[in-house]
Formats: sequence, structure tokens, C-alpha cells
Amino acid sequence: MHEIKKKTREEILNEKTMRERNITCNRIEEMRIDYEDAVRNKRWDKELECYVNREGEPIVHQKEIVYNDILALIPLSGEFYSEREKDKNYEKNLKKLVRDVMTEKIRRR
Repeated sequence: MHEIKKKTREEILNEKTMRERNITCNRIEEMRIDYEDAVRNKRWDKELECYVNREGEPIVHQKEIVYNDILALIPLSGEFYSEREKDKNYEKNLKKLVRDVMTEKIRRR
């Protein structure tokens, strides 16, 4: 039997293309825009002790987001489309996972 070698984090990050890097930057930019909007409109959640977007989801300043953590989550193009074909909720679940990783510091408080 063949043993399946698990990729290291460094190997995963090294195989990412400009597509995945651009998607990562776009997700961080979306969070930045939501954060600035929340600050401007004073949408502070006392219970979570953070700003929230219009949907009530927690958001953070972009300096608190770890780029490589997000990049590691973004699948390669082939993997994304094959998974999306199998699971109609894959894209929505992936976006939620990315948002959860970006706001991880809030949940650790």
C-alpha cells in the first residue's frame, strides 16, 4: 500500500498561485472595508467587544489578520471547482471558514 504523505504548511503555501494570493488579498480588503464602515457607523458589540458588520458578524482590523492563515485555506482552482461540483454549499462554507479564521482573535478573548 502507498502511504499518503501529508503536506506541510510550507509546501501548501508554496504551491499557491497568483489566483489564490489575489483571492486572499480580496478577502482581507473586504474585511477592511467592512471594518471602516462599522467604525464610521459606530457598530460596536459590547458583548463580543468588537465591531460588527451589517449582518452582525464580528470583524477585525486588517492588521489582526494573518495573511498566510487565509492563503492556506484558499483551495487551488481545480480543487475548488471539483469540490463545488460535489457540494453546492462548498463556496458558502469556504467563505464562512475564511471569515472565522480572520476573526479568530476575537473568539480567543
